[in-house]
Amino acid sequence: MGVREDFFRLKEACIRSTGEAKEKAEREMDAFFASLSPEDGDELKDAVTEDFDRIHKVINEATVLKKRIEIRKVLAETLPFISVSEFAKQYFGKSASWLHQRINGNEVHGKSATFTDSEMNTLANALKDVAAKLNKAASIFAV
Repeated sequence: MGVREDFFRLKEACIRSTGEAKEKAEREMDAFFASLSPEDGDELKDAVTEDFDRIHKVINEATVLKKRIEIRKVLAETLPFISVSEFAKQYFGKSASWLHQRINGNEVHGKSATFTDSEMNTLANALKDVAAKLNKAASIFAV
């Protein structure tokens, strides 16, 4: 086995084990690091870089998922009271299905549909505009 494979195997053993097995896995990891020659350094560095890249990808995916859930949660109370079709058309120049795809994170062309930062700003401004219109109407009818 190569340095890369040993590193990932031992890392998984350290993560997945508990108690005495974890202590054994950690001792094996320590022995592995102690046994490395200077020539193994580049291969280990590449393995660690690969691992960090994978971790960052998982974090980014979780961040996107969290954002999508928050969008759905916030809009769940609002959307039933407006015409989604008219909202999407007026503020985004798009269809209701386009808006729902982004709200729900549907897969479109093999990728999860999300709002861009610019579209998030448009969404925020559109909701503020709708709120202002509703407040204006409410103030007219207030007794």
